[in-house]
Amino acid sequence: MENQNDIQEHQDEPDIDELKSDLERIKSNLSYYQDRADTARSVRMSEWPGKGRYGRKEGPDAFPWSGSSDLSPQMINGLLSADCALLKTALRKGTVIASPTESGDIKSSRTVADFCKWRLSSLTELPREAGVAANSLLQYGSCFLGVYYEREVRRVYEPISLEQIAEGSPDFAAAVMDPEMQESVMDMAVQSFPNLSKKRVRKIIKELRETGVTEIPVEKVTKNRPAVRAYSLGEDLFVDSNITSLDSARAIYCAHWWTPEQLKEKVLTENWDPAFVDDVIEKSTGEMESNYEGTFEGLYPANRQAPVNRDGLCKLITVYRRELDEDKVPICNIVTFSETVDGYAIQYQMSVDAGRYPFVGIFREHLSRRCLESRGYPEILRDLELAVKVEMDSRVDRASLSTVPPIQHAIGRAPPVIGPGAKIPVRRMGEVDYLNIPKYSPASNEVENHLRTIANKLTGRPTSETDAVDAGVIRQELVDNWLNGWTEVMKRVWALDRAYAGPEVFFRVTGAVDEQSIIFDETASEYDFSISFAASSADESKVIEKLDTIGRVLSTYDLAGQARYPSFLKIFLDSLDPNLSAQLIAPAEEAQQKEVVEVTTDFAKIASGILVSPPQNANAQLRLQILEQIMTGTPEVPADDLQAKIQEDEKFAARLEAYTSQLQFIIDQRRNAEIGRQGGPPGLPPTTAQ
Repeated sequence: MENQNDIQEHQDEPDIDELKSDLERIKSNLSYYQDRADTARSVRMSEWPGKGRYGRKEGPDAFPWSGSSDLSPQMINGLLSADCALLKTALRKGTVIASPTESGDIKSSRTVADFCKWRLSSLTELPREAGVAANSLLQYGSCFLGVYYEREVRRVYEPISLEQIAEGSPDFAAAVMDPEMQESVMDMAVQSFPNLSKKRVRKIIKELRETGVTEIPVEKVTKNRPAVRAYSLGEDLFVDSNITSLDSARAIYCAHWWTPEQLKEKVLTENWDPAFVDDVIEKSTGEMESNYEGTFEGLYPANRQAPVNRDGLCKLITVYRRELDEDKVPICNIVTFSETVDGYAIQYQMSVDAGRYPFVGIFREHLSRRCLESRGYPEILRDLELAVKVEMDSRVDRASLSTVPPIQHAIGRAPPVIGPGAKIPVRRMGEVDYLNIPKYSPASNEVENHLRTIANKLTGRPTSETDAVDAGVIRQELVDNWLNGWTEVMKRVWALDRAYAGPEVFFRVTGAVDEQSIIFDETASEYDFSISFAASSADESKVIEKLDTIGRVLSTYDLAGQARYPSFLKIFLDSLDPNLSAQLIAPAEEAQQKEVVEVTTDFAKIASGILVSPPQNANAQLRLQILEQIMTGTPEVPADDLQAKIQEDEKFAARLEAYTSQLQFIIDQRRNAEIGRQGGPPGLPPTTAQ
């Protein structure tokens, strides 16, 4: 293998032996993190040597006795599961912002943000992959995400008629129906379907002649979009342990498992080497991922406690490697190979977002510049978990002793039966007696609660008013680290969409014709994406309290009419129930049209002699404006007749005056409510000290 200090230069034919050797070196360097990950998983899953079934210690070595308590505290697991749910909620409900890097992108930035929000929601695998990543982040201290563009092509049978064939190839259609052209039609069919066997071609010709309809295998695109996948360090992703960021790695290796059928498809759809694929299927299908002699195959003990059954699957490695081409331009070279078979499936260079690996690493904390120094909850809270277990086990064991205390008796004269109503013969009183057990002490509960309080503090959960601020900062930092990583994912997804999906998908989602020519222009600049979410938003009562305060501030100080009250109402209802706003809030145009219809209907009733009152939730200001327009008319058709009728018909004028007075009363009521809250008429906001 070449020296690690050598320059990685691109070669037309990759050195597979060098790549295999480098992969083994990286696996060996990850052994320290293997031990940390083993311990972290065991602590979270409450796994320890000699653990008994059903919460009881078993076997001759059980301490303090066989059958004593062996409970799983589940403290770390509970904290970790709750924070996983928080992180997934933050990703699902976070606000996506696309900040323009140039002034020309300001107009389109909101449209880009809406498209990216839709794109995240369209990734059907996202809930699963985000859950895997969140669990890995909190359990091991880090998680890794890969971003790809998936274009899945499947070969399927599609019906085709002789008439359809005649439209594209009339000579071939005529030859099919001519019995004298048996040999020539076969030659024409082989040329038209070069990838089909002669047996399939004969069947096609026979069915066309007999029924006029047949089926031909065609390639159909079943998936064509970006995709995200969570990787596990040491299990299906391997990288040097001394990295300060993923972009600083010289190479990143990924393991994938394929069925033989999938490999055969890739020969046709992605130009994989057919000889290599045949060799892999023959020699490596179903090989074991681990053995009992300590071979390193992943950081997680679940993969080493027993051999993983990979029957019918083939393991391939894809390496992403930083290299210099012949012009000394850095490229990311990609090679897919096997650890057990010579050769390789395919080699190519990244053409989209080539300056970055298609991977994102998220780290829970930054203790040093080395990424893998980050710790998960089990490593931080392990001692507290064990101490809580001791307190829980001691209380259960004491309860067991209280229920059936140890019995003292004369040597060689054990009582035959112990239990309610049992008759125990003795020579003198006191020969058989229960031993004294330790007295109950409430200190055990207090100790356990104190330990759980410490764990809550360390994970950003408020335990009192004095540490509420610190707890909020800790949880917000966790959410920010998580969303910052997904921001990098969003950048890569956007680059793939611009390169492969094209403007058609963008227009279908946004309907923005004007922006798409700018956004998908080759000279368009990148956007600075961000995803934000307030950790306190998970507490519904605090969200409602915050929104209520915002509503009072807007109604009090919005003197210039800049507040977007319909948007505020939608956000308020969404915070209570995301499914209610669409049902309860009408679009602005619909609401305005509703007011117009109701006012004109009320006016017609008033004119016909009916006394009408407006509803209390009416838009009184808008209704007064509509009435004024009705009474004024238009320059082309003025409402002189209505003005004359008001002058002549006193009852009509009285009914109309009553209606407008009620509208004005609604306006005054709302104003008085504001005066009551402030103690005076609304005015300008207070000035700040200079």
